[in-house]
Amino acid sequence: MKKILSITLLLINATCAFSQSFHVGGSVKNQQDEPIPFAAVSINQSKDSSLVKADVADENGVFKIADIPQGTYFLKISAVGVKTFQSPEFGVVDSDVTLSTYKLTSDTKQLNEVKVTAAKPLIEVKNDRLVFNVEASINSTGSNALELLQKSPGVQVDKDENILVKGKTGVRIYIDGRPSPMSGKDLASTLKSMNSADIEAIEIITNPSAKYDAAGDLGIINIRLKKNVKLGTNGNVSLGAMYGKTPKYNATLNLNHRDKKVNIFGAYGFSQGEWRNTTYDDQILNRVAYNKVWQGIWRDTTHSAKIGADYFINSKNTLGFSANGRISDHNGGGSSETFISRKGQTTADSLMLFSRTSNPENNKNLNLNLNYHYTDTTGHELNIDADYGRFSSRGISYQPNMYFFQLTEESPLERNYVTKTPVDITIRSLKADYEQNAFKGKLGYGFKLSDVKSDNTFDFFNVLGNTEVIDTNRSNRFKYTERVYAAYANYNVTFGKKWDLQVGVRAEHTKSLGDLTSFKHNDLDRVDTTYLNFFPSGAISYKASKNHNWNINYSRRINRPSYQNLNPFEYRVDELVYSKGNPFLKPEYANSFKLTHVYKSMLTTALGYRRTRFPVVGLRIPYDSSRTYFITQNLDYSQGYSLDVSITTPITKWWEIYFNVSGYHNIWKAALDNGLIINNNTTAVNFNGQNTFKLKNNWTLELSGWYNSPYRRIDYNWAMGMLDAGVQKKFWKDNATAKLSFSDVLGTSRGGYTSNYAGIETRLRFRFEGRMAKLNFNYRFGSKEIKAARSRRSGSEDELNRIKGG
Repeated sequence: MKKILSITLLLINATCAFSQSFHVGGSVKNQQDEPIPFAAVSINQSKDSSLVKADVADENGVFKIADIPQGTYFLKISAVGVKTFQSPEFGVVDSDVTLSTYKLTSDTKQLNEVKVTAAKPLIEVKNDRLVFNVEASINSTGSNALELLQKSPGVQVDKDENILVKGKTGVRIYIDGRPSPMSGKDLASTLKSMNSADIEAIEIITNPSAKYDAAGDLGIINIRLKKNVKLGTNGNVSLGAMYGKTPKYNATLNLNHRDKKVNIFGAYGFSQGEWRNTTYDDQILNRVAYNKVWQGIWRDTTHSAKIGADYFINSKNTLGFSANGRISDHNGGGSSETFISRKGQTTADSLMLFSRTSNPENNKNLNLNLNYHYTDTTGHELNIDADYGRFSSRGISYQPNMYFFQLTEESPLERNYVTKTPVDITIRSLKADYEQNAFKGKLGYGFKLSDVKSDNTFDFFNVLGNTEVIDTNRSNRFKYTERVYAAYANYNVTFGKKWDLQVGVRAEHTKSLGDLTSFKHNDLDRVDTTYLNFFPSGAISYKASKNHNWNINYSRRINRPSYQNLNPFEYRVDELVYSKGNPFLKPEYANSFKLTHVYKSMLTTALGYRRTRFPVVGLRIPYDSSRTYFITQNLDYSQGYSLDVSITTPITKWWEIYFNVSGYHNIWKAALDNGLIINNNTTAVNFNGQNTFKLKNNWTLELSGWYNSPYRRIDYNWAMGMLDAGVQKKFWKDNATAKLSFSDVLGTSRGGYTSNYAGIETRLRFRFEGRMAKLNFNYRFGSKEIKAARSRRSGSEDELNRIKGG
C-alpha cells in the first residue's frame, strides 16, 4: 500500500502542472467540531456581491469549486439548523486557494423536527443509464430478481432463463456493483433466490465508458442492493409470503451503525419455496415424432449475509472492508413422459419413455473486498480495490429412464444414470482508478489485473442394479485459467453551459489456457489463446434549452464465452438429449451507437444501432438417428436497430403513469461448417407500463404490466406478457409499510417457440407459476438522520459473470 501511495503522489505532482483552472476549497463544521454535510456554498464577487458559482459540500463538509477566475471574493454558506455564514474576503491569484475550516453557529430558531419526504420515481433516465427503482413499485413486492428483470424496460427473459436486451444475449449482470459469480442456469438460480425486499434499484447501462470492464457487448445490468445511509444505529426488517400453487417465504434484516469516524453494517436474508411448471416439447427427427410432457418442480432454500465497515481516517482518506456470501440448496427435477411414434400419428406405436429426474445442488459463494479511497479539495481522487472471490458447486443428477414397448410384449427396458458435477472457481483481482482536474476537465486513468482459475469435473455413471459404474467415455475434468491485464484513460470536459464531451479508450490483453483431462483421448485436450484488444468509447451531450437535452454515444465491447461453454467434452442432459462445449468459441465484438433526446425529464426517446461480430448462439443439432445435442457456436455477424420511447408524468395530483415502448429489428447471418445456413431477421416490440393512484390516508393503488411481442433469433419465440395489481398502506408515522399484490391477474404466464433447421422440427410450449398472491411487511427503526452512503464497486466485475452451471 505504501508503494502504491508513493507512486500515486508522484503522479499527482507530475500531472497537477497540466491543470490551468483555479479551484477554491475548504470545509464546514458546527460548534461541536463535527462536519456539516451538504452545506450550500456560493462564491460571490466582493465589488457587487454577484454570484460567481455555487456548489454543495460533500458528506464530510468538504467543498471544492472549480473554474474560478482571478479576483476578490467572499463565501456564503447555509445549511439546515445553522445560521447563514459570510466569510471574509479572499483573493484568487495564479493558483488554487484552500481556505480555512469555517465553524457555523446553531440557529436557535430552528424547528424541533424537520421532515423531508422525497418519493423516488419508478424510472430515472440519466446520462449513462436507466434506473428502475424497485421500491417505487408495489407490484414488485415478493418478486425475485429474475422476475424484476423481466419487468425492467427493454429486458427479456427467454424460455431457458437467459437474459436478453432487445432480443439479444450478451449483457453482463452485476450485483451491488460486484459481479454475480455465475451465468447460465446458475445465474438464473441465484437471481431467483434474491427477493425484492433486498433490492433498491436495477441500473441498465447500455454503453459504459472506458472506466468499466469491456465485457458485455450489450452493456451492464447492475442490481443495486439496499444500503442504510442514516447516522446512528438503525435498521430495517422485511417479512414476505407468497402463494400460487405452493407457499413461499422470505425474510431480511439490515443493521447499520454510523458516526463521523466509522460505518459498520451487516445483513441477513432467508428465502424458501417451491415452484412448478409444465412443458410440452414436440420434436420430429428423421420422420419420427417425440412428444414429451414435463412436470417440473423447483425447490430452493437460500441463506445470504454480508458484513463490512468503512473507517474514515480523515476528510481525505477512507479504508473499507466488506464480505458477502450466499449458500443455496436447490433441487430441481420432475417427471416426464415421451411418446415416440411415426410422424403424423396421434398415438405411440413404438414405445414410450418415462423419466423421473432429481438434481440436488449446493452452491456456496464468498466475495471479499478491501478498498482504499483518497480525495482532496483540488479534484484528485484515487480508488484502489483488491478482491477475492470463491464459488463452489456440488451437483448430482439422477436420471432413471424406463422404456415401455406398445406393439410387443417385451418387458420394459430400464436405463439409469447418475452424473456428479463439482465446480470450483477462484477469482483474484486488483484495480486502481485515479482522477484529476486537467485541461479544464476531468482526466481519469487506471489499471486492472485479474486471475481466474476454473476447475470443472463431469463424472458420468451407469447404474447397474444398485451399483454406480463410471463411464470412462463420458467422464472428464476441465481446467481453465485466464489472465486479463487492462489499462484505460478517460476524459470529460464541459464547453460553456451547453456542451459536455467524454472520450476514452481501454486496452485489454487476455491469455487463457484450457486443459481437458479424460479417459478417452480428445484432439482438443489443450487450447492456448492470447489476444490484445482496444475498446474506444465516447459521448457528446448538448443542452439545447431548458426542456431539451441531446446525447449521442459510442462504445466497442467484448463478450467472452462462459467457462463451461469452452469445455469440449460431451455430456448427457437426458436419455435423448446431449450437450457439449466448444473450445474454439471466439469472443463477440460489438460496436454500438445511441442517440437520445430528453424532453423536460419526462419524455425520453432513443435511437440505437449495434453490429456484432461472431455472435454466440446455442444450436440443437442431430446426434444420431434418434438423439440430439446442444452446442454453442459463433455466427458470422448480427446487427440491430432500436427505438425506445419512455414517458413518466403525473396526470393529476393523485394519478401518475409510466410506460416504455422498445422496438427493434435484428438480423442474424452465418454459414456454419455443418452446412447450416442462417439468414434470419426479426422485428419486435417490448412494453412496460405502470399506473399509480395515490389515495387518501396513505393508501396507494397500482396497476402494472409488461408485454413482449414474438421475436426470432434462431428459434421463433412466441409473445409473452403479464398484468399485476397491488395496494399499499403506510402507517406508524410512515415507518411501517404493508403491501398486498396479485401477479398475473389474467393468467397469461406462458410462452413457447418453434424452430425448423438441421433436419429437426421443434414446437415447445411452457407454463410457469406466475399467478400468485404476495404479502409483504416492512418496518424501519432507529435513527433517521440521513448521511450520504459511500459508494464503491469491486474490481472483479467481468470474471464472475462468466461462471456457468451445468
